[in-house]
Formats: sequence, structure tokens, C-alpha cells
Amino acid sequence: MTTLVLLRGLMRDSRHWYGFDQRLNQQGLNVICVDLPGNGLLVNQLSPGKMQDYCEAVWQQIDAALLKQAMLPSQVKLVLVGLSMGGMLALTMAAQCRSRIQHVVLINSSAANLSPWYYRFQCVGLVTSITHVLLRFLRSGLASSQQANTGKGHWLEAIVVDFTSRHFSHNIEVINAWSLLRLQCHTSFINGLRQLYASARFHSPELNNIPVSVIVANQDKLAHPKCSEQLALFYQTQLHKMDDCGHDASLDKSLKLQQLLLDIIR
Repeated sequence: MTTLVLLRGLMRDSRHWYGFDQRLNQQGLNVICVDLPGNGLLVNQLSPGKMQDYCEAVWQQIDAALLKQAMLPSQVKLVLVGLSMGGMLALTMAAQCRSRIQHVVLINSSAANLSPWYYRFQCVGLVTSITHVLLRFLRSGLASSQQANTGKGHWLEAIVVDFTSRHFSHNIEVINAWSLLRLQCHTSFINGLRQLYASARFHSPELNNIPVSVIVANQDKLAHPKCSEQLALFYQTQLHKMDDCGHDASLDKSLKLQQLLLDIIR
């Protein structure tokens, strides 16, 4: 059975796969979801300022999950699937423990040695999303402090959804679900900055003899598609394109992404 490790991006955690991991499980894959230091179950930890320093905590979660399944970690080859910052971490982990990696799949990721900062984080898209959401909240009255504290329709989560999704920016169900997750547990502002700093410094490592696949959403407002194009060139691999899809591909095009992953690893 193929074992996939799913790695989310900046200030997101394993809960934000929103059932995508369960659907992969139903396809006969062994799926392990982990959290980065500062996110999810590790929300009280300090996020490192270097990508290399995230690895130990993630390996510990992977090994614990494998042992719980009565599997010996050293004998299990892993497929690392990383979205955005998660892709950067996947590459870093593969470079550290080459013998444990079967394949690395990058989704809407980037690297400082391959793309300029203004492609890696498109500020214009963020400003546009902020404007859209604030105007929408002002019109609907959802910006009241009372509602902002209930976890329903939180303005920050609405901005995140608008920025990272092409099809769910107005979806109240998703915005409320993300807001509830935020109410339960969310990344601190300081840890968010530290994760952004670590991502900004990330350089693509050489990965001899480890297959790398690159998936890109052509309507990504956060990371310009050219970032994925450069990763595909660097690793001399095929670029798999997803049309009509935003940064959070597992949300926007769940079934399409699922099929792509199955085609890549099987």
C-alpha cells in the first residue's frame, strides 16, 4: 500500500484538507496528515525561521503514525505531497532523508532561487481579496465585533478563502467551517511571520534519483504559475496543469487533484 504524507502550507494545518485526505484513503492509499510547528496540534510550539528546522517535528508525527499502524518506519517508502509551503518542506525532508522517499509531489509551490518574491507572493491578489471581503462584510453587516468573535464568517478567514480559492470565495459553508477551525485553534501572528520568513528563504535542493512531480493551478492568485514552471524546469519533470483552479487546489478541484495524484504515483 502506498503511503502518502500530506503537508499543508502557511498558517494552515491538517484540518484544512477538508476531507481530501479521507477521499484519498477511500482510494486504497495510506494517508498521513501532519502539522507544522506552530500550526494545528503543534500550535503552541514556536515556528522555526529555517525550513530545515521544521523537519524533526514532522518526522516524529510520521513515525508515530506508522508505528500505530504496526509498520516499521525505516521500511516504508513515502510519497510526500506538499501544498505551497508544504511543498518546500517536502523537498527539504526529501533532501534530508533520501532513502525514505519514493516520490515528491509539489502543488503550487515556489523557491527563492528560482522565482522573484513578487511572483512567490502576489501582493496585488491579496489587496484585491481584502478589498472584496471588507466591502462584502460592510454591506452584509458581518463585520460586527459580536459575530467576529463567534467563529462564524470571520473576516480574516473570508479573506484567506477569497485569496486562495477560485470557486469558494463566496461560499458561506466553507468560510464558516474555516472560521470554526480558527476559533478552536489558530496560528499566532508571530508564528505566521516566522513561517513566512522561512518560506521566503527557501531554496530548492538537488534531489538526485528522487522523482519530483509539479502540479500548478493556472488561476493561482497567491503564487504565480511561473513559480511552478520554474520548479518543473529545475527538477526536469512534467508540469501538470489544473485550469480554472486557485491556490488551494484540494478545495477548488478536489476530484481533479485526486485523479492527478493517483495517475502520478501509480
